[in-house]
Amino acid sequence: MILALFLAAALPLAAGTLTFESTTLSVDVPFEATSAHVDLKFENKGDKPVVIDHYKSECECLSGEIKGGMLIEPGKGGVIRLSMDTTALTGVVEKKMGLWLQGDPAIAPSHVLTMVAKIPELVSLEPKALIWEIGEKPEPKKAIVTMSGDRPTKITKVSGADPKFAQEWKTLEEGKKYEITVTPAQTATASNGVVRIETDSPYKKQANRNLFTLVKPPAVGAAPKK
Repeated sequence: MILALFLAAALPLAAGTLTFESTTLSVDVPFEATSAHVDLKFENKGDKPVVIDHYKSECECLSGEIKGGMLIEPGKGGVIRLSMDTTALTGVVEKKMGLWLQGDPAIAPSHVLTMVAKIPELVSLEPKALIWEIGEKPEPKKAIVTMSGDRPTKITKVSGADPKFAQEWKTLEEGKKYEITVTPAQTATASNGVVRIETDSPYKKQANRNLFTLVKPPAVGAAPKK
């Protein structure tokens, strides 16, 4: 599907097509929302009917619905609504859908439609992973947790399932910013773990975050860290 959308963008449009006001639309999604949609309007500006054969998304999180029918007469138009399931998404998320007209080759839809959802992160981590190289000193490393939104959000619990990494946390600014410190038990061999950060946010889909921890081999050709 991704290959088809890439090829479509590089190919000229076939005769007898639809004209869109825009093939890319953005939408701001509130913290608490679990879905969002955009409406892309189109028109048949040619002198022959155009038949929409089918449409397909690159991701199960994006679905489509045609309003105005699949047969578009000259001078007529319609709307395709793109809907995105944002339950598990944060940040700027861009997803594409191919729209095949009758006669299009299987690998090249006439149109590639794009929905961009801007989903604010209520609880953000920087960095999202703490990494040590094998042979590096097993010294503590830190991540900063920053809270956004219109109300203070507090950390209620920080825990890790893997005893190979110890974690602790402290408040930098109550309800706004926190520091997570992780120390590996050893860096002689590869290992990985997850530190779970739980908050009192009422927005359940964004209330908790995972901080990934990793001891890995150094990059090929790189000198080991000390």
